[in-house]
Amino acid sequence: MKGKGFILILLFGIGLLFAGPLKYVPDFGKNPGHLRMYQYIPQNLDTGKNVPLVLVLHGSGQTAFSLSRASGFNKLADSLGFIVLYPDQPFYNNLLTAFSFYMPGKMKKDQGETASIRQMIAFMEKQYNIDRDHIFITGMSAGAAMANVMLNAYPEVFAAGALFAAPSILHEELNPDRSHKPRIAIIQGKNDLTVFPRNADRLMEQWMEFFDLDSADHKVTEHYKDHELLRLTEYPKEGDAQLVRLDLARTGHILLVDQGKTIKQGGKYSLFTKDVNFHLPYWICEFFGLIKAPHTKAQSSLKAQK
Repeated sequence: MKGKGFILILLFGIGLLFAGPLKYVPDFGKNPGHLRMYQYIPQNLDTGKNVPLVLVLHGSGQTAFSLSRASGFNKLADSLGFIVLYPDQPFYNNLLTAFSFYMPGKMKKDQGETASIRQMIAFMEKQYNIDRDHIFITGMSAGAAMANVMLNAYPEVFAAGALFAAPSILHEELNPDRSHKPRIAIIQGKNDLTVFPRNADRLMEQWMEFFDLDSADHKVTEHYKDHELLRLTEYPKEGDAQLVRLDLARTGHILLVDQGKTIKQGGKYSLFTKDVNFHLPYWICEFFGLIKAPHTKAQSSLKAQK
């Protein structure tokens, strides 16, 4: 046991050493899921105003640090003026660093990892001027499955959610409270052999039932954003879309990025990213409505670069 404990401490120390701009929060309150919490606070953040909060959940084989470095969410936070919260699954919880979406006991409201992430949000609300009407959640793969659990357990907390390559597993019935309905984006690679597209089909069915939408009431945009890989389906077809599906042609289990310095570009090369001149995290922020409203002193000058 002593040898195993030393290895765990060593791995934890290495994680902190390479955490870069992320700040580790060792004590955020009750933590029944034994998760770790990291946050990214932009240096240019206008602390005089309420600011949005975006939760970003990593996938299997990833960490909060690796996703923050490769995705470009921190760059977007600098540009758009929001805080990023990165829940992190440690090795000692899961050797694949996957959130436990397949374990019912950890995936129900106010239990296990679900309760830990809810506590992280409560901690951020106490420590910072978080705009409670602008709390968002997104994730990739296992992180997206975890985000789906959070959106179903606490729909009143979130303004919107974006689920990329999410396994479609829920261990609870749909939340019967429909008094608040967060907007939802389902994102799926058509060639994903890790999380098959049928998972996105099931997620669409789940959220269409939640929103009480008619499956025929939709519109489709091929070559969305003038990009040959993108196909957008919006429900309903008139007015503001409550539920959208973004299909990515010829795309596997990989996060799309667009390396560059302009505000619309971001992300870096990694084992789980691919540069196709489309920055998916930027689009997610656009879906969340974060592109429209300036929250930093620097954003007006950044807009001029577009």
